[in-house]
Amino acid sequence: MPTTTTCSSCRAGMREADRFCWTCGEPREGVPDRLEVLTSPAAGAAHRGDRRARTVIGAFSVVLVAAVGVAGWWLLRPSDTATTSAAPSAPATTAAPASASATASAVPAQATAPATTPAPTPTVSYAAGPVVPAGVRVPGTSPDSADAGGRTTSYAAANVLDGRPSTAWRTEGDATGSTLTFTFARTVRLTEVGLVNGFAKVDPYDGTDRYQQGRRITAVTWTFLTPTGPVRVPQRLTDGDRRLQRLNVAPVEVTSVELTIDAVTSPGAGGRFDRTAVSDVAFANS
Repeated sequence: MPTTTTCSSCRAGMREADRFCWTCGEPREGVPDRLEVLTSPAAGAAHRGDRRARTVIGAFSVVLVAAVGVAGWWLLRPSDTATTSAAPSAPATTAAPASASATASAVPAQATAPATTPAPTPTVSYAAGPVVPAGVRVPGTSPDSADAGGRTTSYAAANVLDGRPSTAWRTEGDATGSTLTFTFARTVRLTEVGLVNGFAKVDPYDGTDRYQQGRRITAVTWTFLTPTGPVRVPQRLTDGDRRLQRLNVAPVEVTSVELTIDAVTSPGAGGRFDRTAVSDVAFANS
């Protein structure tokens, strides 16, 4: 096997017989003096320059030859345009428009939703008969008094709802313009109202007629507070009729009713009993 060494300049491998580096042209160390002219630095550089020039020229020649070959092939290749133009053209085909019936049959018919009937609004049923308010509010009340037997008589507002003519709500003086308000625990239907227009009591001890002693009511207005607004109904009352004087009204649904006193008589007994009383108030649904 031949002995190898390394170039002192580019470190490329060299054979023992090589007198200069085949890569960079550097003379091998220890060559005879007769080669010094060729391996001097200037000569080495010139030698290396010549080698690089030859390499570049060779590469350029190869590229030039390849370019000429490609250009020749391009110019001499068969024309695609001529081939294409020689082919017979296919006749144009026009699609016939689809008929309206075919188009219509292609679209599936939409199913018609079945008609729905709205659920009926439930009807509220009201029992026929007396309708009793849950409470009553009055503008003022006379103080308690005593009858001929010495028993205490109260004139509380609740007396107008107890169904007893011998009890009453009573207020001092002329009660014209005063309003009693009746409230119900729930919505009620009313078709009839009524009241006893004075203190319809005869004292059981001495027979004194309390109805004639005080003022009697001769006119009132009923105000029915409905969801759509107040409905006002006037009522004329007969002086001297101590029974429950009734009034039929168009059916109304309410939760409260106002009773306003519009007119009263003068007090009896020479004016000594200047008070206004209501013995009873009644409501009904027929």
